[in-house]
Amino acid sequence: MGIHPFSLKVSHISSAHMETSSVQLLPEYTPSKPAPDYSSKLLPGEKCIQRSPRLIQRGDNASFTYRQRGMTLKLMDCREEDRHPSYGLGSTIRGEVALDNRRRVVAVAAKLEGRIYLSGQPSKGVTIISKERTLWESSTLNGQTCPSIMPLSMSFPTSYRERGQDRPFRLPPSFELPRPQRVAIVYTLQIIVTKSRNVPMIGKKLSRRAYMSIHIRYRPRVRPSRPVPDSFSEVKQSPEDWMEDVWITKPTVGTGNEASSARCHLFFPSVRVFTASEKIPFHLRLETSPVFLHSLAKLFLPHENPSEIKEVLNVFILRQTTVNIQGTSFSHDQVLGRGQMTLQSSPTSKVLISESEEPVTWSWNGNLQCEVPVLNTGFNTGQISTSDYIVLSLLLPPGQLRPDLSLQRVIPIRLATEPWVDRS
Repeated sequence: MGIHPFSLKVSHISSAHMETSSVQLLPEYTPSKPAPDYSSKLLPGEKCIQRSPRLIQRGDNASFTYRQRGMTLKLMDCREEDRHPSYGLGSTIRGEVALDNRRRVVAVAAKLEGRIYLSGQPSKGVTIISKERTLWESSTLNGQTCPSIMPLSMSFPTSYRERGQDRPFRLPPSFELPRPQRVAIVYTLQIIVTKSRNVPMIGKKLSRRAYMSIHIRYRPRVRPSRPVPDSFSEVKQSPEDWMEDVWITKPTVGTGNEASSARCHLFFPSVRVFTASEKIPFHLRLETSPVFLHSLAKLFLPHENPSEIKEVLNVFILRQTTVNIQGTSFSHDQVLGRGQMTLQSSPTSKVLISESEEPVTWSWNGNLQCEVPVLNTGFNTGQISTSDYIVLSLLLPPGQLRPDLSLQRVIPIRLATEPWVDRS
């Protein structure tokens, strides 16, 4: 075999010469300058150009331990809500099951159930999901002993189907409505232990089951797709962030002239999905005549003096729950928050209801915010539905929706449980 010429040449170079050549080929290095100090706090002369809020998750590492009838269940990696384990959209229930006495145990299973309960109806309620998973099962061939600890892993489905319905429904959250008739959506996790027992007189082995059942909460998180503007003053800079709803009220009140109407312009954020804890800015303009409002008050509020009505317009957030279970139907309206409004200066800055036929224009800036806790967003099943609205009410105080809606304007929105987060 021939030898490469370069290899032959290198073989005659002394080791000392190779070491010298290697040192000469290395580049020269100079010490690096120390890195500057960084801090989120501004120094004198500095200003913040843009700041993105960090996504801070609420604690998802809570754990719960339950002991009952010789069974121990430990749940991990979940949220805590009112001392109950809580799970989000499609979350996985993780935990461990242990038994004090493993003799004669032939099977261990976990069962996740969701039911709708209505007072006055059968106690079992209407089942929306029922999902069972075997944690361990004995083989009669080798007579295995139940392990001391059995891992549990079971996920919530994101949807379910009802009898007679073609389309699937999104799995509803845990829910409770105390009045006018109590209705609730309840989720339970059940551990089922099956044991064998001998019956001498029969000469056969029978089995019996022991159960442990706990309540868990299902709370899917919902966030707005974009942020809400801070105030109506930003409408010129970003008009796409706002929408206008025009409402013309013209019931027959016998005024007999063209001015017998009220035109209301509501400007509010176009995203229409709002975090329940945040403020919703809005701008309101009312074009009408005092005599028209006077006629409306006489017609719809006959027991009140029109001149003593202080709030001509009211803006509020309303949640409507409709129930239809096994022949029982009713609806419940709950006012979640009332708008705080500031009348803008104008030639007729004071709102008065009189018999004057002179046209007037009043304008308000305001904010809406839920004043009660909102644990879940709106949902819809075959039996229960909840919907959220911004409601404009002319002359009438905040309250339930009237059947004719002649003095109310209903604008569908969606309330979210979590704030918007910039993920860019």
